[in-house]
Amino acid sequence: MENLSNETQVTPQTPPTFLFSTSGDTGVPSENSVAMYLALHKAHVPAELHIFQNGPHGVGLDLGDPALGEWPKLLINWLRGLGMLDK
Repeated sequence: MENLSNETQVTPQTPPTFLFSTSGDTGVPSENSVAMYLALHKAHVPAELHIFQNGPHGVGLDLGDPALGEWPKLLINWLRGLGMLDK
């Protein structure tokens, strides 16, 4: 089970990681994203985490939802901040 837990596989070579989850996800608890973020932070890997209050598992690009639809913009801004996208 430990080998299947993403947070136990983080190393300083793990690429920068953007995470988002929802508190309403009944398939994968948002606590898993928190554990992953903490592991990334401990390994000094650039990471950003957003947990939205509402939304199902596998929300994807739900651009019609006024809150969830913001995550792609948050990702773009984070990537720009890392210098991975043109400003």
